[in-house]
Amino acid sequence: MDIKFAFQEAHEVLRRANSIIVISHKKPDGDTIGAATAILNYARAAGKNAVGFCVDVVPEQYRYIPGTEHYTCDPAVIISGRPDVIAVFDAGDLGYAGVLDMIAAMNNHPTIINFDHHATNTNFGDINVLDVGASSTAEVVYHFLHSGNVDISREIATCLLTGILTDTGSFSNPATTASSLEAASDLLRRGASIHEVARRLMRNKPMEALRLWGLVLARLKYDAKLGVATTAIFRRDLEDSGVEEEHVEGLSNFLNSFLNAKVVLVLKELPDGKVKGSFRTADELDVSVIAKLMGGGGHKKAAGFTAPGRIVEGENGWRVE
Repeated sequence: MDIKFAFQEAHEVLRRANSIIVISHKKPDGDTIGAATAILNYARAAGKNAVGFCVDVVPEQYRYIPGTEHYTCDPAVIISGRPDVIAVFDAGDLGYAGVLDMIAAMNNHPTIINFDHHATNTNFGDINVLDVGASSTAEVVYHFLHSGNVDISREIATCLLTGILTDTGSFSNPATTASSLEAASDLLRRGASIHEVARRLMRNKPMEALRLWGLVLARLKYDAKLGVATTAIFRRDLEDSGVEEEHVEGLSNFLNSFLNAKVVLVLKELPDGKVKGSFRTADELDVSVIAKLMGGGGHKKAAGFTAPGRIVEGENGWRVE
C-alpha cells in the first residue's frame, strides 16, 4: 500500500474514533514508547478517550515521556474496553506486541492500525503504516502527523525525539539518515530538548549496572574468521547483582559503536528457559536475514531472535544449545 494512502486512511479512522488504545511492544524501548505516546497525546488533545497499554511496566527511564502516566498493564482494558481503534507501534506482529490472545478474546472488532519501520513486519493491521526506510517508528509517526497538518506540541515533540534518538543511537548508528536529522531539527524547533532527552536515555545507569556491564564485557569473545564478537548475560548475573533488565539494554548498541567487529551478538538468558539474541552491525551486512533464520527479525543493521536453550561457552564465541 502507498504510504500516503495509508496515512490518509489512518487519519480518517483516528478522527472518527471515540475510544483509542495505543500499544507498545513487550520489553518496551524508547521508540515504541515515544511513537505510541505521540499518538496518545494527539488523541487526548483532540478529546478522545485514549489510553496506553503494554504487557510490561514502562521502565523508570522512560517515565519522563508525556503520556506514560496514562499507561496500564491490565488486559481488561483491551478485552473488555471495546475501543474503536487499537494502534500498535514498533511490533512486527501481535505476538511480539504481547496482545495476540487478548485481541482474539475481544467481543468487538476494532480497527487495528499498525505503525512500524521493520522490513519483517507481517502487515497484520487493517491499516499498515509501514516505512522500512525510516530510522524509527517515531519518525514514521512524525511524518504521519505532519501529513495531516497536526499541530505537534512540545509534549508530542519530546515523545518523537525520544524514539528517534533511541533507534539512531543518538545519531551514531547506520539508522541515522538525512530524513531523521531533518525530523529531529523540526522537533527541536517545536520545543523538544535534545539535551534533556539524551540525558534521560543515556545517563540512567546505577553503579551496580555498570559493574554488571564490566562483567559482561570481560566475557567478550571474537571469531576472527567470521568477524563476529559475542558475549553473554546469564540469568544469575541479574539475580546476583539485583540489576533490573532494563539496565542491560543498550549493550549491543554500545559494542557496535566501539568494537572493531563485523557483527556483534549479545546473548541473554531469559527466565523461561529461552535465550534472547541481539545482533548489531556497522558493516555492509544484513543481520535481519540471520535473525529471521532463527525465528526472529528486525533491520539490516539491528535484529534479534528468541530461542529455547541455554548459553554455552565455545572456543571462539558463545552459542545457544
